[in-house]
Amino acid sequence: MRLDPSMNLTSNDTAKWLIEASKGIQDPNVLLEKFSQNRKVDDPIRALLLTFYGILVVIGAVGNALVVISVVRKPVMRTARNMFIVNLAVSDALVCCVGTPLTLMELLTKHWPLPDWPSLCKACGAIQAISIFVSTISITAIALDRYQLIVYPTRPGLQTMGALITMFFIWVTAFTLASPLYIFRSLKTHTIGLIGMDSLSFCIEDWPIRKGRAIYSVFSLILQYLLPVLVVVIAHIQIHRRLRGRRRSTRKTPAILIAIAVTYVISWLPLNVFNIVADFSESYFLDEKTMTVTYAICHMFGMSSAVSNPLLYGWLNDNFRKEFEEILCCCKKRQLKNGIRKSNRKMDTELTALAQLEHTVTANTKTSQCSQIF
Repeated sequence: MRLDPSMNLTSNDTAKWLIEASKGIQDPNVLLEKFSQNRKVDDPIRALLLTFYGILVVIGAVGNALVVISVVRKPVMRTARNMFIVNLAVSDALVCCVGTPLTLMELLTKHWPLPDWPSLCKACGAIQAISIFVSTISITAIALDRYQLIVYPTRPGLQTMGALITMFFIWVTAFTLASPLYIFRSLKTHTIGLIGMDSLSFCIEDWPIRKGRAIYSVFSLILQYLLPVLVVVIAHIQIHRRLRGRRRSTRKTPAILIAIAVTYVISWLPLNVFNIVADFSESYFLDEKTMTVTYAICHMFGMSSAVSNPLLYGWLNDNFRKEFEEILCCCKKRQLKNGIRKSNRKMDTELTALAQLEHTVTANTKTSQCSQIF
């Protein structure tokens, strides 16, 4: 295939890797089939990725929806600190319902499968980054708020309006940090003129400087991982020290604090390491299939944070757990009531039919008796 001169694929590491990987295919028909079907991996791996990603999306969406509903349905739950947890749940729901499917789409396809809209290509990359940045900054804000509440209890606490203003700045910061992915992401179309494949489009990151993607990966590593990890770990250590001398401190508090810090560190470490290694490597150290599967595993580790956050910040919180139980019990009661209503309706229908049958039989019996008498 001849490359379109207007398509600057060599400026993007992912596109270069795709081209180099394609050169290693001996049978041109295999390459043609992959592009015509727009599949990067074979069916068994494709099915596994769809299954695991589907489980993450469903569990994460349900868990984060419970957090949001718990706060919305009761005014007493609408505290300043719970607003941060709701903000985290909204961003995690965005990760599960929007960011994760978009990433899965890019993992499974050889070329751009959506309509050829440049703005859509730009938005896909930016939305994924925004949701992750909001989630990360929200976790940091929750840790700092707990630190201020427990270590300095005499200082005035954060009010609801202050929490809303902080949330606004969290989203503005996330948009700013993710803006390079919107600015430098572009849709490139390659005309090939084959039957059934007149042209192929690729959504790539076209950075204006060499190693631009690698520089942004380091930038993201610091602001999305290292700095938040440092803040969360230090804040929770100080909280643990403060609570250690209190009699009212429950035994589960240190375990919760450790679980929050350890979960965050483990969840995001593989993806950040993979991005740094891949962006700074001069040669492509893995073939296309292995690269895709490895990235998917690292990405699922990161997305597991969006699934575990409702558990760590919601279920382990007594107030949230009570709300969860009430919501789930209400759903079960409604299902039970609906089942009883359906059963009663069915029984009423059957009784009505039986009554009509009895009336018909009785009328026929009277008629036959009358016939016999007369």
